[in-house]
Amino acid sequence: MRSVVCLGAVLGLLGAADAGRSAPDGLSPGRAAEIVRRGVAHAGGWAAWESKKTVQFRKTTRRFRPDGSIEKVRVETHRYQLHPSFAARIEWDEDGKRIVLINDGRDAVKLIDGNPAVEQSDVNQARNSTFGSHYVFCMPFKLADPGAHHVVADPVIVGGRRVDGVRVTYDRGAGDAGGLHTWTYYFDAQSGGLVANLLNYEPGKYDFTEYLDERVINGLRLPTRRDGYAADARGKTGPRLSEIEYEDIRFDVALDEALFRGVRPGGT
Repeated sequence: MRSVVCLGAVLGLLGAADAGRSAPDGLSPGRAAEIVRRGVAHAGGWAAWESKKTVQFRKTTRRFRPDGSIEKVRVETHRYQLHPSFAARIEWDEDGKRIVLINDGRDAVKLIDGNPAVEQSDVNQARNSTFGSHYVFCMPFKLADPGAHHVVADPVIVGGRRVDGVRVTYDRGAGDAGGLHTWTYYFDAQSGGLVANLLNYEPGKYDFTEYLDERVINGLRLPTRRDGYAADARGKTGPRLSEIEYEDIRFDVALDEALFRGVRPGGT
């Protein structure tokens, strides 16, 4: 169980129009913006981030039972177009079937063994997983997307370290989840490195994520593991629910445009 002590008094996220954009110009003056900019500098800086056109990686998710034993493991391949515009493809094997989620930057679809799944829950999964996974992987750079508003959060202690917090909300209409979610991101008070986040994903419901195993990859300093916990509004956590590892991360790989087709009739 993690120690998160307050010192003061999930799911589709940024949508098609803004998902590939990250610019320091979008940050308002003030302490919250300073914390975000410091986090970006620690992660490699704007120039290094904006030079990346694509990324591909393997994502392994382990979910745990209350007793700590592993309940389920999923290994996914993620491919994203990052700049100048967003597109995503996520695929994995499940119960003998090949599952593929595609987002062309405007629409999303779930394919099961190559056939579109038409239930609304499948469409929601395609949108939420592609937008959401991209959003989380691209932190802290996504904190400067248009429609984001930042305020300084109460400082806390995470794992024995003092961290600076920034609470982030999005305008309604700023992507899929504008006005729906509130994120609080925590950065190491000394280095500026991303440490954790607390997500209020629906009224009265929270989860807490800790970022671990930082590595330098192609000029970017990125956490390669995330541990997830149920939490309360103050960030007090319960047992660990999940562990996510990013492996074989490769930027600027050649990704055929055909990988992101198949969302609309005719694949256009």
